[in-house]
Amino acid sequence: MKADTIKYFNAKQIALLRRTARDNFLLAQAKNQPTAIREWAVVDLLTSTGMRVAEVVDLRCGDLKCGYGECEIFVRNGKGGRSRSIQIQETLKTHLRQFMVWKKEVGECVGEDACLFVGQRGPWSRQAVQQIVKKYLKQLGLYEPGKSVHALRHSYATELYRNSQDLRAVQKQLGHASITTTTIYADVTKEAIKEHLSGMWRS
Repeated sequence: MKADTIKYFNAKQIALLRRTARDNFLLAQAKNQPTAIREWAVVDLLTSTGMRVAEVVDLRCGDLKCGYGECEIFVRNGKGGRSRSIQIQETLKTHLRQFMVWKKEVGECVGEDACLFVGQRGPWSRQAVQQIVKKYLKQLGLYEPGKSVHALRHSYATELYRNSQDLRAVQKQLGHASITTTTIYADVTKEAIKEHLSGMWRS
């Protein structure tokens, strides 16, 4: 895959997506409507971790390491069957803890091996998550064929590299077996570097 084939959303677009899902959640919370509560949780996870859709739907309640002194998610079966731990922000940790409390309150199983995302028809599938993201993107006028849920992973990786300039950190978070795969995100950010350079040494 080449840098010019990577499809991702910019920071403003991701912020808009997150804000829309969160606003729906706040309305749903007041009315105790479970769908939007789950949707905000899955959108927050995807945009805050860069996890693959398959990894998100495979999450078990015990994979959330959000206790005292813990702030990570265990991915038990990533691409190629590799497991890894993803570091998460305190805001996501707080959200996931609240989500677990809500699950328990509505009678959902929260045991170690219980699926994190469960709807009326059982555990969520990859297609279910893809449809949720597609719905929000269409609502916001951001949807393009071939630029949907996986673009959130590219968006996370691009933004993480822009902020950290650390390819190893991006590699570890995304679960790439080779750093070569991760270097594509450095190429993607060349445009941003050019923007910074354009204002240098002007007097």
